[in-house]
Amino acid sequence: MKKLALPIIAFSVLGLVSLFIPIDHGSMFSVFLEFDKFRLVLMLAAFAVPGVMAVLAMRAVKVESWHGIAALAGFAVATVKSELWTLVSNITKLPTAMLVMTIAILGGVLCSLIAVATEPKN
Repeated sequence: MKKLALPIIAFSVLGLVSLFIPIDHGSMFSVFLEFDKFRLVLMLAAFAVPGVMAVLAMRAVKVESWHGIAALAGFAVATVKSELWTLVSNITKLPTAMLVMTIAILGGVLCSLIAVATEPKN
């Protein structure tokens, strides 16, 4: 997890930033705040948890497997709540904010998955 902590942090921050990129009616943050507060809380947590887990993994003395699992779980929640399968199928028509969010989720899932798969077994 330590080797992939920086990319996971980068994708986590990119996901959080994507919520504030302006779109037609404000930003995704303002739209979710007005219409779907629960999804907003889940998306904020889904992008914040992997970043926090990566920082904890960097600071940890002993490598813990749950850091990678928790980071992967955070990106998995973002995958489901953003319905990534529809975003990827229409990737050429997405506004910039949603394209950045799609890249952040895909990159975060990939890095977290590699971190979990290559974790040494104790």
